[in-house]
Amino acid sequence: MTDYLGVSRRDIGAGLAAGVSALLVAVMINLWNFFQTFRPRGFDSASLAGYRRGSEIIFLGTIVTPVVALIVATVIWRLMMPDEPNSVFGAVAGVVSALGSLFIFATLIGLMFSLSQFSAGSLVSAVSEFIFITAVIALFGGIITLPIAAPLGAFVGYGYEWYFARRES
Repeated sequence: MTDYLGVSRRDIGAGLAAGVSALLVAVMINLWNFFQTFRPRGFDSASLAGYRRGSEIIFLGTIVTPVVALIVATVIWRLMMPDEPNSVFGAVAGVVSALGSLFIFATLIGLMFSLSQFSAGSLVSAVSEFIFITAVIALFGGIITLPIAAPLGAFVGYGYEWYFARRES
């Protein structure tokens, strides 16, 4: 099957490493969200606090994000990486994988939330909801998760390519 798709074990291994690191980030963000006690001024309303603590977006992210990261990293390693292992390219590909995973995840969640408007028969409301939810998740998800996900992606990508470079020499 891998010959048909044109991917190698190195590509799939990078995807698996990215999926595991995305799972680690998702668990860290969920634990932070669950145990946080500090709320900035203005974010103290009961409705917002209840929404942030029990949101299905956060728990769905724990399930969907590793799968999205696996696919995105496999594609990025297939398209971007040279044939010979290079640790610096691996770090860059890890950061690009983290960014790509975030935006694809935001798009999937926006699509899922807009389906309720679409099933009600309002196409304009569905498109509006899709754009709004996707933009909010991409913006605030990026602010919250990228400071953790980007360095971890760079570290995993660098280490993964370093391992292959060392193994070939």
